[in-house]
Amino acid sequence: MKRALSLLGLLIFGVQGEAVAQLSNGDFESWTNGSAAHWTIIDSGISVSETNSQVYSGSSAAAITVNTGTQSSTDFRQTVSVTRGETYDFSVWIYHTEGNVAARLYVDGYLDYSIPANTGQWQQLRYSYTAGSTTNIEVGLRFYDQPGFDGSEVVYVDRFEPSEGGTSGGASEGSGLSDLSSYYQTAEGLTGYTLKTALYNIIKDHSAQSYSDLWTFYGANELDESYENDGSILDIYSENPSGTDSYTFTPGNDQCGSYSGEGDCYNREHSFPRSWFGGAVAPMNTDVHHVFPTDGYVNGRRSSYPYGEVGSATYTSDNGSKLGSAASGLSYSGTVFEPVDAFKGDLARAYFYMATRYQNVISGWESNDIHGDAVLNGTSDQVFEDWFLAMLLQWHQEDPVSQKELDRNEDAYSFQGNRNPFVDYPEFVTEIWGQ
Repeated sequence: MKRALSLLGLLIFGVQGEAVAQLSNGDFESWTNGSAAHWTIIDSGISVSETNSQVYSGSSAAAITVNTGTQSSTDFRQTVSVTRGETYDFSVWIYHTEGNVAARLYVDGYLDYSIPANTGQWQQLRYSYTAGSTTNIEVGLRFYDQPGFDGSEVVYVDRFEPSEGGTSGGASEGSGLSDLSSYYQTAEGLTGYTLKTALYNIIKDHSAQSYSDLWTFYGANELDESYENDGSILDIYSENPSGTDSYTFTPGNDQCGSYSGEGDCYNREHSFPRSWFGGAVAPMNTDVHHVFPTDGYVNGRRSSYPYGEVGSATYTSDNGSKLGSAASGLSYSGTVFEPVDAFKGDLARAYFYMATRYQNVISGWESNDIHGDAVLNGTSDQVFEDWFLAMLLQWHQEDPVSQKELDRNEDAYSFQGNRNPFVDYPEFVTEIWGQ
């Protein structure tokens, strides 16, 4: 087989209608006698079957088994129409099993490839297409063999989503924001999960710094200029927003190290616990948008428990942060850690950042940690379980963006080259996830 050009398969889909792009059975929920409704196999090189075990959304996906390296024997297609001047956002989710086949997006021509080495997780291919004429086009996937292909391999495919004008998905009822800064220009007018993807494309590929570089960032930028204004480390787990702090940390001198109680030292707290994304994995492990300086002992007590609202506390820090069983109205019954009110919005916006910056991989994190499983719902759009999302929305609304957050966002941009969109434009939250 030709390595760079050999074709293993072609999945074709498209849109129809004049103003609203539509795809028939793009979610592969409809099957008739073992065949995907509205899809036709015109060659014998692939077989298509329903799967309920590897599903991106809904209850079913398509299991595409590639059985040949002959490109003329692998087409699976739908023929549809587009309207001149209309713009359609196409996206498809791919799940590689062995990593010896690469999927390539096709939208009236060949586009980007998937990453076959990213096995065991869903990844997205997408393209925004503006029709030059009213005509029929083919849109879909082609599969290219990689070293190690043994003549048969399964690739799961789900959730083909064309949307006219970039307005599909999400819970928002907004109309999109206009007059955005140049950094966010490509997100203007978008709503729902299409907006989320646009923001992902803006903030992805930041310049990951080393773990030790976080100490430098803290020493230069995480100083208390909002409360006592004393130049000490601003620690969200020890800062008393309404009174005198019980203790303070001197930048550099009080880095952890070991600790036996509160006030001994400060360390690097992954507000989104790193066990949830698989450990000390780059670039998440050093992403300063969610890694804050905090008291080492309180950080240890928080462990990897979800944030939440505590009903009965088993531990309370000096500034009032609490660990304990979840409040009865939270719709969650496990142990949670509750920061003080002054920092709840900061943490909510850090979580919305994580859901967006890592939307290409976050759907695969649900099973990494039992506490992460309680928070993550296994998707890359909503990302969070209903109870947790509702709480984040409330925290975001009740604790608006402060000058401290705005300054930190600027410093983070200088440090690693990307921004938290939900600090710059808090309205993005409701445009994507609704109220």
